[in-house]
Amino acid sequence: MRVFQVALPHFYQIDSHDQSTVIGQLVSLFAGPMQHCRFLTFVTPASLERLEQKRRQLAITTQDEWARRGLMEEVRMIGDWAQRGEMRKTRHYLVDFNDAISASDLAHWRVVGEEGYPQLPIPGDYAEYQDHMAPVIKGKDGGLQLDNSRYRCAVFASYQLTRTWDWRHPLAQIITAADGPMVICVDIRKIHPERVTTSAEFWQGMVMNGQDRNAVMASEEAEASLTVRDEAVHHVRVLFMLLDKRVDGLRARLESLRKTSTQYMKVDRMLGYQAAAVGMFGPAARPPGMPMGHFNTLSRAPAVFAGMWGVGREQQADGYYIGISVDEVAPHVYYLDWKGNDPFHGIILGRTGKGKTVGAQALAWRMAEQGVQVILLEPQGHSRRLLQLAGSKHVSYSQLSYETTQLNIMDVVYENPTDQYDHVITLLGLLLDPLGHNPRRFSNAEVAAIRRALQLTYARYDWHQELMVNHELTPTLALFCRKLYQVAEQAMPAGMGSLAKFVMVREAGTADPAPILGGQVAEAAMHLAEEIESLYVYGDYAETFNVPTNLDLRLKERIVLFDFSKVPERRRSLFYYATLAGINHQVRRQPRKRAIIVDEVHYMNQEASLMTFLANMVKTVRTFGASVIMIDQDLEAFVGVDGAQAESMATGTNVTAGLFILNNCSWLIAFGMKRDAAFRLTHHFKDEILPSHAEFLARMGSDDRHGKGMAVVRANGKADMVYFQLRPMEADRLFGS
Repeated sequence: MRVFQVALPHFYQIDSHDQSTVIGQLVSLFAGPMQHCRFLTFVTPASLERLEQKRRQLAITTQDEWARRGLMEEVRMIGDWAQRGEMRKTRHYLVDFNDAISASDLAHWRVVGEEGYPQLPIPGDYAEYQDHMAPVIKGKDGGLQLDNSRYRCAVFASYQLTRTWDWRHPLAQIITAADGPMVICVDIRKIHPERVTTSAEFWQGMVMNGQDRNAVMASEEAEASLTVRDEAVHHVRVLFMLLDKRVDGLRARLESLRKTSTQYMKVDRMLGYQAAAVGMFGPAARPPGMPMGHFNTLSRAPAVFAGMWGVGREQQADGYYIGISVDEVAPHVYYLDWKGNDPFHGIILGRTGKGKTVGAQALAWRMAEQGVQVILLEPQGHSRRLLQLAGSKHVSYSQLSYETTQLNIMDVVYENPTDQYDHVITLLGLLLDPLGHNPRRFSNAEVAAIRRALQLTYARYDWHQELMVNHELTPTLALFCRKLYQVAEQAMPAGMGSLAKFVMVREAGTADPAPILGGQVAEAAMHLAEEIESLYVYGDYAETFNVPTNLDLRLKERIVLFDFSKVPERRRSLFYYATLAGINHQVRRQPRKRAIIVDEVHYMNQEASLMTFLANMVKTVRTFGASVIMIDQDLEAFVGVDGAQAESMATGTNVTAGLFILNNCSWLIAFGMKRDAAFRLTHHFKDEILPSHAEFLARMGSDDRHGKGMAVVRANGKADMVYFQLRPMEADRLFGS
């Protein structure tokens, strides 16, 4: 005898085509190597005691009193959920009595490992009553007395199955509706073909004498069994063992289960056969004394019995609390876990008013509770609610505006000068678009002039010891414009005509020759200097852009908030990018566990180079302990107009960078979405987000089941439907965001 512990497919998480494939694999298994075998499924309402204990321990070890309060609220909520008894945990075992099955035969199952026969939760001696078994112990006088500390058990069994079974009915419902410990046993015996022929002849005779009203159905089934060559015929019997510590509770559960199962099977209450029936849950291949009730069925039926049992799961106890799952198959408390140095980049999607912003801020707070530094960039002013939730402690809050913010685009944020020049060119392109219609596209001559002027601007500073360390020393746009004029002078000295092609001069005060420049570069440098000066050195923008940066980018506090609500819509791409570039610089200089949350990420997708920068952050910051979490309404923020990549790219969308980001995100949370946007998720995340999930998202807000806060979480290769439930203190401060 061999015993395999197996994890069967989660049918509720795979589409109908894959379900058919799995069933087909199981059919061939039962028609082939599978001989006499038995399935045992242990079902218990999952204890949340371990989860409650671990979360309580986390709360106690948290130094900050405000964060500890939030975690203790979560602990109390877990205690309330535990009392409902709705969580399920299942373990599945395959018992092969003939040693005919190998681990390779079970390749489509996840074989946990070969081990001894599973121990039932009924150890010790039992006395048989007519309808149940009671635990007994020897008393001091040598007699037997009841042991009320252990479970009583009762068994009833099928003696005929109806023809309405599928992968979900009825065992999946019985498992998920279990209100106490239960073990399900399915005993399967392969029938020799000669016996099938004999059975067909027998039922034909029964049809002729008209004594059995089920004879026609049985005869047709037996004859069909003779014609199906790729399936085997089996005797199948299902037995249920219920466990309870109270006799009245045990009998009530037994009667309830008997009534609910009558539409799928005829059952024998096993009155007087309890000891013999319990033997079916032990290691004996054929326990004696059992009534012979059985049912002839093809391989497809036991395949369905086995394949549907992919229900239940172990309750995760680590990570950041999300909420409660709402699927009917495996309820659980949902956590997102950031393990070690694994990537933890994520995406949060959803229409306005469906819970996206509240959920994102709650997640940010829960990460901060556990020591992660949270940096949030958002354009609506909702971060003030997160400031209130944190009690204004250990929080840096910056509200950006023309009146209060100073932003020097010359700040050095890259160790490599070439990368820094590209960075400034990107910022200049955004800066020289004051109306926000279209970022400036520089000609080759303009790029050459800018890069040479940047060389001259930074030349008298120590790159690593000054420019990268102290941004107060960074030269401003005024100096940069003077260097542009110097570039123009080098290219076109006095007395030379505009058609002069090349000149060679020496820089004033240096012994090194200046580079060879042409008239086009000189003209470009002159025009750029005049344009930048008129707008940002002498114009009304000078107080914002021709001064040292005053943004707090030191990232010292536990929560760092940047509120862009006062920044004009047309300028948000510029401010977003400049802020993120400074954050990226600091992340590399001072590594620690950080979550960089970018709300309304479409501001970064209005210019292709900005999305390239964001994709590069996703690619590289994991090395420094950071993750990037991006928030927007749907996937169009990343890949543009659905099915029209050329159109999207023409409007500035960097489709390649967007796809890179999507493919390198570890998790995704989607709140209510438009139908086409929801089904776009199923197209991109095939075999993870299913059509049923898309329907769930599309109906969000239409009724109580699909209200605000409902979401689909895609992580660890699968998706779950959850209610993003807030703790009381979170609800008090975040609702209305």
